[in-house]
Amino acid sequence: MFRFFTALVLLFSTSAAWAREGYVRTRDGRVFDGHVRFESNAVVVVNVAKELRVEIALTNLAGVTFSVEASATASDPVTRPVAGLPAPWESVDIGSARHAGSADYAAGAFRVRAAGTNIIAESDSFHFVFKKITGTTELVARVMKVQLTDPWARAGLMMRESLAADSRNVMLSVTAARGGIFQWRERLAEQTSVRFDRGMAAPYWLKLKRDGEVFTALKSANGKQWSVVERLTMRAMQELYVGLAVVGVRENVLNQSVFEQVEEGPSLRNRWFVPQVELQSGSAQMGYIARMDDSAIHFEGAMPKTPVSTLSVANVRFQPLPPRLAPWLNAGRPGVLLSSGEFIDGECRGIEEGRVILSSVPLGLCRYDVNSQVIALVLRKRSRSVRHAYELVTSDGSVWQGLDVILDQNGVLLREPSLGPRRIPAHEIVELRWRS
Repeated sequence: MFRFFTALVLLFSTSAAWAREGYVRTRDGRVFDGHVRFESNAVVVVNVAKELRVEIALTNLAGVTFSVEASATASDPVTRPVAGLPAPWESVDIGSARHAGSADYAAGAFRVRAAGTNIIAESDSFHFVFKKITGTTELVARVMKVQLTDPWARAGLMMRESLAADSRNVMLSVTAARGGIFQWRERLAEQTSVRFDRGMAAPYWLKLKRDGEVFTALKSANGKQWSVVERLTMRAMQELYVGLAVVGVRENVLNQSVFEQVEEGPSLRNRWFVPQVELQSGSAQMGYIARMDDSAIHFEGAMPKTPVSTLSVANVRFQPLPPRLAPWLNAGRPGVLLSSGEFIDGECRGIEEGRVILSSVPLGLCRYDVNSQVIALVLRKRSRSVRHAYELVTSDGSVWQGLDVILDQNGVLLREPSLGPRRIPAHEIVELRWRS
């Protein structure tokens, strides 16, 4: 008998390569675990150890749950150990320093050592890991550690006009024991302006952006939810040196600070929160958005997800929603909810190049960065009056409501209340459950 079941499971696995470990619950209260696959409006479970093969009809199916193996996602930054610094990054001591600073990169982290005494007043003294950039730029990093060589020792992100000690610059940093600091020198060789933020402490996420003449500094405790520290306008610097700055304060001691998840580019998406497109029906499609036009939301990816009709969308979330701001989404007024907590009423004209385009009566045509400024875009009120017989969860975190489903060897054909028939491939399914 055991040989029979061994042969059976081999045949089962060969005929259905997508069959996976999982368990099935029936409406009459039984549970079966083993290799699970779909047949025509039925689920088949094979368990060699228990000499079990059972077929459950769709009419008796309460739920199917597949085991999910942990794996790196395509959105995670790719890092690799290298000797020294990866091109095009360079490092240099800015200003005078009694001991030379240095930097290296390994296992996804930049370790920067500095004996510079300060970045303030009319001239600077620190170690700088940098690259040269022209045009729009955005720099993000998680400051993992600031060595306590002095309470005011600090590590952070900087953009400066030149490598001269008295250069114009903008910087956002975290100190070893005095919170966060945003600072800027607007004119060559003049005093540095400073703003303190006592709520920041390593490990902490920092972001610094330049778009035209506007510089924006942002902070985040978790890399998902961002808030603006400061936004200022400075006369345009055509070329910028952007990178990681460390000052140890004590000139006889080298400070070693550590940066992780460092990225630079014209526009960086929020890698730690995948946008959620919520439909009026309650379904939610997860995915990074390439663009949105009058007809549909289109997603990024080598194998793009099926576009979602904008007529069916209630809202799009780009950051976690604080409970205190949930009423803005529940009200369903069209507009954008910003990370500052402000709600801007208006009609969405689309999403392009990482920005929501909003037509607002008092403000005109506005553009808001979806990776840092926008918590949610609201198109209309949610409506969940229709009872859903099924709910399906996919491997990317999407949740689909279904009026009914059809099972076959390729997966599930689900009738979504807003979108109509929706094909879900078998390999993407994590759970299918009947809502009693």
